[in-house]
Amino acid sequence: MVRSLENTKPESADDGRIVQSVARAIRLLKYMATVGKPLSLSLLARSVEMSKPAAFHLLRTLQLQGIVHKNEDATYELSWGLWELGASVTRNLDVVQAARHHLDQLAEATGEVVLLSIRDGSSVIYLDRTEAGAGFGAVMVANSGRRSSLHANASGKLLLAFAPQSVIDDVMSQPLRQFSSATITDPLVLNNQLGEIRRDNFSSCWQEQELGVSSIAVPIRDYSGGVVAAVAVAGPAARVNRQVLARLSAPLLAAGAHISRDLGAIIR
Repeated sequence: MVRSLENTKPESADDGRIVQSVARAIRLLKYMATVGKPLSLSLLARSVEMSKPAAFHLLRTLQLQGIVHKNEDATYELSWGLWELGASVTRNLDVVQAARHHLDQLAEATGEVVLLSIRDGSSVIYLDRTEAGAGFGAVMVANSGRRSSLHANASGKLLLAFAPQSVIDDVMSQPLRQFSSATITDPLVLNNQLGEIRRDNFSSCWQEQELGVSSIAVPIRDYSGGVVAAVAVAGPAARVNRQVLARLSAPLLAAGAHISRDLGAIIR
């Protein structure tokens, strides 16, 4: 299934002076990341509205730089060179460094998947994921480097609740996509839930993004007291549900407090 990358759009004359070839190469890479599987030259060129010769030369350049890999069947996919670039950004994020040890401990304590995320514009992006032992065998949308909607998962709703009002207004003004029968699509219902999240410093998602998958999340604050990230526990709905909320929320709240303190927040 193809999942779109949010907040991406083709360049336009209104964007000021840009290098067209760089913009096209980035658009090409973003499309390849969205699809997540090897693609032919023809399909790539057609999908990003580019001529085959232009797409070929861009791909050839990216291949020589180790960003794209060309397979024996002449299809193209992203290479580890791109991961190295992205990893250099993640390594420089204080929140990732502060959280890593606590994420591992939380995964061991709960036996579930643990997720670290931030808000990027009108989407949530997952920075890190860890799990204890065999963990959760099913494929989850939430994974390192993935984006997701703010309204349909515990991490996203928590980050949206503490976002500037302009961001909340923007999300509420757009149709709220329905991912499952449990997804909140009514702006008034979502807005009421955001108020509860701000009051309780706690967010939950009961199969709202993926049937069979539930999650709970708490905020991570920095020295300013503002919410800069979210940490969540996610797993099968049979194991992550209201009946075990107290057992899972205690170590989750503790992890959120520990990470926040490491970032300079004053947690009483």
